Amino acid sequence: MRVSPAEKQRIQTAAGRCGLTLSEYLRQRALGHEPRFHPPQAFFSYLTWMDNLTDQLARLDPPLAEEYRRCREGLLDSLLRKEDASGDH
Repeated sequence: MRVSPAEKQRIQTAAGRCGLTLSEYLRQRALGHEPRFHPPQAFFSYLTWMDNLTDQLARLDPPLAEEYRRCREGLLDSLLRKEDASGDH
């Protein structure tokens, strides 16, 4: 299959976001599957860290902890909305 360098980069980026090799991504797409975004393990580690931080902050300053929690949720919602709207599943 021939693609332009820009197209190849776009496909490689989409494959990487799904945690797949380029070959596996193309195989899945050719078979009618739509691979979904798969965050790296570090993403989940940071979420856990943020949850722990929220708990600690809640003991010291509950209103600030609530503001922090809303900010965290807003970031997650934004990420998920962007992913759903991108069409690069």
